[in-house]
Amino acid sequence: MSTKRKRMFSKELKHMMFGFGDVREPLHESIDLLEELVFEFIQEMTLKAAQVSNKRGKFQTEDLVFLVRKDPKKYYRVIELLRMNEELKKAKKAFDETNVEEEESL
Repeated sequence: MSTKRKRMFSKELKHMMFGFGDVREPLHESIDLLEELVFEFIQEMTLKAAQVSNKRGKFQTEDLVFLVRKDPKKYYRVIELLRMNEELKKAKKAFDETNVEEEESL
C-alpha cells in the first residue's frame, strides 16, 4: 500500500460494507484496504479519462462513460446515475423557481 493520506470515504464505505452484509463496525484495516482500492480505482479511471480527453482537449463525463463501455454493469450504472443527476437538477431548479415565485407574491 502507499503512504498514509487523509481518509475521505471511510464513513461511507463503513455504511456500504454494513449494507452488503458486513458487521456494523468493520475492522479499521478492512475499511482502510477498501478505501485504498477505491482511491486507486478513481485515480486510474481519472488518469485514463484525462488521456482520452486529451485528444479533444476537454475532460467530459462522456470520457468516463467511454472507459466503462465494455463492462455492462458499470456502464448501465453510470448511465443510471447520470440520469438521476439530471432529474435532481431539474427538480432543484423547479423547486427554486417555485420559491422565487412565492417570495415575489408576498
